[in-house]
Order: sequence, then structure tokens, then C-alpha cells
Amino acid sequence: MNSDLDFGNTDGIEDQFHPLIDVLATMLNEEFNYFYRITDDNYIQMAYSYCGSQIEIKAQYKLRFQSLKKDISFIVKNYIEANAPFNGYPTFENSAVFTKQEFDAIVHELKSEKAVISKKSLENITPLITYLKKNSLNPIPSGESTTNWRAQCPSKRGHFIEVSTKSDEWGCGYCRRKGKQADLENWLLGDV
Repeated sequence: MNSDLDFGNTDGIEDQFHPLIDVLATMLNEEFNYFYRITDDNYIQMAYSYCGSQIEIKAQYKLRFQSLKKDISFIVKNYIEANAPFNGYPTFENSAVFTKQEFDAIVHELKSEKAVISKKSLENITPLITYLKKNSLNPIPSGESTTNWRAQCPSKRGHFIEVSTKSDEWGCGYCRRKGKQADLENWLLGDV
């Protein structure tokens, strides 16, 4: 999922969205209200409203299952998975589609998948990971693949850098910096 995708605004179609789920999300446990709709060309769209704001479409997939609930589960699972690295896992509040147990099962499945991948990641500690630990940048497996890690950004601005143990490289999209271990060492020493 790409947060930069623009699905257009919902003017004139807001009444086509059906209530899906209310969750507490982000580190601040803010309430988000999610909705879904099926388009005329057989897509399922998921949108949310925050604090009574206009509904904003956040995800869209081609319908692929015989059951609407399976399509809804698919889009919800993928949306949570894509946003968990930034917002954590949402907490169930209320739903017109899922029971608390069904929603919690989706979150549990995602967490379990990440835990297995993270455990496998620990089998391949590279010199860059060791260097990050030594410099208190707290590298942790991302859970996305066995070679993807995250660590605190040296800028100390509260975001993280992405690390690949496959190439032993790192990158920070916010600071627009990337490189090998030597580049990180230079950054930490204050060299440009």
C-alpha cells in the first residue's frame, strides 16, 4: 500500500460507504472510524474519518473472494500491516462487520507472522547491526523480511532508519541520507 496514492475525494459518494469498524490507533490512542464501499467496477475501497472529518479513501483492491467478508478482512489486514510500523496495531472499539474476537485474530495473525520473521532475522547479525547496537541506535528486526531492520535515526528527531542486512546498507527517508557503515560513522562523527 502506498500512502501517496490519491483515490480522489469522496464528495458526492460519502453515502455509498458502509460502517466497518471503529478503532483506537496511533501512539495517542485516537479514535478512527473506518468505512467500506464496493465500486461499480468491482473494487473494494476502505476509508476513514477522524474526529468527524470528511471520509478519506485510504486503500483499494480488486474484489477477489466469493465472500464480501473475506474481501473486507483482506483489505483490513493489508491496511493494518502497511501502517503498523508507523502507527502500531489498532485496538478494537466497535464494528458492524467483525466481532472483537475476529478483529483480534487478524491482529494476532499479523503479530505472529512478524514474530517468526523477526526471530529468523536474529540469525544474521552483520557488522552494521553490531555497530548500531554499539552506538545505542537500538536496531530491531522490522518483521517484514529476514533482512529488514530498523534503528533510531542518528538525527535524534524521533524517527527511524531502515537497515538491510542483505546489502549491509542503511537509509533515512526523512533526512535523505543513506549509505554503508562508513557513511553512518561519518554522520555520527559530525562529518558531512
